[in-house]
Amino acid sequence: MIQRSAATAPETLRPPLAAVADRLGLTGDLDELEQGLAGTFAGQPPGLARACARHLLADRGKRVRPFLCLLAARMRTPTAHHPAARALAQASELVHSSTLLHDDVIDLGEHRRGRPSARALYGNGASVLGGDLLLVEAIELIQNAGVPGTLTSMLKVLRDMVNAEALQLELRGRTDPSIDDYFRVCLGKTAALFGWALEAGARAGGGLTSHVDALGQFGRELGVAFQLVDDLLDLTGDEVTVGKSVLQDVNQGTITYPAIAALREEPELAARVRTAVEDGGEGDASLGAALQDALSRHGGLGDARRQVALHTDRAREALRSLPQSPAVQALDSFTHELAERSQ
Repeated sequence: MIQRSAATAPETLRPPLAAVADRLGLTGDLDELEQGLAGTFAGQPPGLARACARHLLADRGKRVRPFLCLLAARMRTPTAHHPAARALAQASELVHSSTLLHDDVIDLGEHRRGRPSARALYGNGASVLGGDLLLVEAIELIQNAGVPGTLTSMLKVLRDMVNAEALQLELRGRTDPSIDDYFRVCLGKTAALFGWALEAGARAGGGLTSHVDALGQFGRELGVAFQLVDDLLDLTGDEVTVGKSVLQDVNQGTITYPAIAALREEPELAARVRTAVEDGGEGDASLGAALQDALSRHGGLGDARRQVALHTDRAREALRSLPQSPAVQALDSFTHELAERSQ
């Protein structure tokens, strides 16, 4: 990772993307994005809910969604600055951060990005309200940006995200989720916001309706691939790391794509998983290794990698209808980098 300064991209960007940011003159926008995020709730009264939100925002994530939003705004005019796009990019990160605060409450998460979670420090109630406040801030940013269609589409995204979270909650503790259920959750929880970020950026940059639609499709396919890669990385480390991550998923009662087929083929292992869920993930220290072995026997990891390739190919296909530009080339490179991470 490169170090962030006034002349470079945020350290959370991987080097190829940081180079793109420098080449397209995005570093100023990214600096303003960070300043905007740091100034969330400026001038508002303090309190536990805002402390929760600030705690999460202070620990920078990858900033993928706002970066994609800013890239999309540069599709037609590679070096133009779009203040509205910066506001929409900031809104996409606030919405994402809101979901993380809510997820940690639902999942009883104790850590987030290597630090104590907001709920662990301030309590569940404050974390929920902190997430709610971030949503209000995001909606206000979108409204004030004045880009037609972006607020209406965000309301649909929020509905999709809530419905997906509700479905995941209904599936909790089950060892027989369907592939269709997995992708319904994936599309709602992850892909919908990816698609919005790219559509919103394109609208702010004056993109044609056909270009907005193509970038939205690109974003949704990319979001599915992004979630699949995250699920793969949770299961492909060393035995100790994998065991811990699997037990963490089990503790949350969540079965991800690579494990679905293995549990369907091995009822005894599925029974162990159900028992572990009932016990809160305790009492079966060898479960992580057993599940990793089953994934190898039944090809779950390889199948998930093929799904990553399928969805990144679909994302690149969506880009083919767009005029070539440095921003489009950067989006294409992003899909290749994501696919490589799954290997």
